[in-house]
Amino acid sequence: MTWIIIALIGHAANGFAFMIDKILLTNAFKRSATYAGMVGLLSGLAVVLVPWVKDWPLGGDLLIAILCGVTFMAALWTFFAALSRGEASRVVPIISALIPVMTLIGTFAFLGERLSLKQMIGFGLLIFATILLAGGKAQSRLTKATIFLSLLSAFMFAVSSVSGKFVYDGVGFLGGFVTTRIVAGITALILACLIDPMSGAEILSMLKAKKSRKKGEAISGSSAAKLAIIGQVLGGIGFILLQYAISLGSASIVNALQVMQFALLVVVAFVLKSKAHTLLGESLKKSVIVLKIAALLVMAVGLSLISV
Repeated sequence: MTWIIIALIGHAANGFAFMIDKILLTNAFKRSATYAGMVGLLSGLAVVLVPWVKDWPLGGDLLIAILCGVTFMAALWTFFAALSRGEASRVVPIISALIPVMTLIGTFAFLGERLSLKQMIGFGLLIFATILLAGGKAQSRLTKATIFLSLLSAFMFAVSSVSGKFVYDGVGFLGGFVTTRIVAGITALILACLIDPMSGAEILSMLKAKKSRKKGEAISGSSAAKLAIIGQVLGGIGFILLQYAISLGSASIVNALQVMQFALLVVVAFVLKSKAHTLLGESLKKSVIVLKIAALLVMAVGLSLISV
């Protein structure tokens, strides 16, 4: 299936963007909410595609498109809010596993999507592999607020995926994509200027970043800014490919294929070796390696089943 290949490439691009974000969150920026605003503002650049749009969502389709753009930004905001309150090794597996499940429920209920038995088994294996690959040793329990934010983020991501698929089916990919991204851009402006002005200030500080590295900083301001731009470009490419894959195929399976991001993280950690823990927070203990390899095998089986 061509859309599965497109989804895998999209998740790979997002995987590299995710690694850059982890490096920056660990070594450069203090406010994780900044990323929600950056992604949203870059989404608004889709306005340059307006001249090529032939069919625009109207009436009910337009309302669903607005829902898609707004919930996408809400999902990002709550995701980073959860990360700021809890350990990534606990927060990420919860959200990563729930998004495809909630998306499947949504596409089943509202879009009439049905998966075959083999696809359902493969779907389950991909989610299991995601939990294994994303999981890690945590030091503390999650608070109720963190659990709530994680659940809310997964729900918002699922709503955005299902509503996006609905719009794509109605008016085609380009019209649906441009509309939902413009809405996301407007929502990001509201977030950065009114709801959380500090995140907007941090985005502006990157544009004025100094080349010299301050004492105690692992990454200089200009290097952080360049990395952030590269990360967001990769994230933008990944997002476009994933949305296109959703427009062509199953939204739930596309979301389940996010296991590719964590698989890529494991491979890069092996390549970096001693630097993996410092830059990415990844452990390369023998027990961890065995678990990750087992997860990659589970992922391979899951991929073979959903591709049938």
